[in-house]
Amino acid sequence: MSGNMRHILVVDDEPLAAQQVSKFLEHGTVRTSTAGSGRAALSVHQQDPADLIVTDLRMPDGDGVELIRAIRTESPEPAIIVVTGQVLREAEAEALDAGATELLRKPLDLQELAMAVAQHLPES
Repeated sequence: MSGNMRHILVVDDEPLAAQQVSKFLEHGTVRTSTAGSGRAALSVHQQDPADLIVTDLRMPDGDGVELIRAIRTESPEPAIIVVTGQVLREAEAEALDAGATELLRKPLDLQELAMAVAQHLPES
């Protein structure tokens, strides 16, 4: 792995959604990995720290809020973008209070995601 490659971890319990977002975000200076739950994502992040995490909010086996709290216990980095179909203000507030950097709504606008990633991903 190159020292100047940035790593984005995409977390979603819908494998096709995670794969599509991952493929969209991966390019010359960015590599991606995926996980299907908060617990799996935490394991991936501990073995291969991400510079930015894009996560769904509600998932079985460790939801997005649990993941955010676990990551924030270890470090104020990385940036965490939550992508959710939830419309409950309480769920949004809980994610932001846990340390999410930004919240985007499903259905996901890939250009909006690209702008958020560009804003929050550290330059190499």
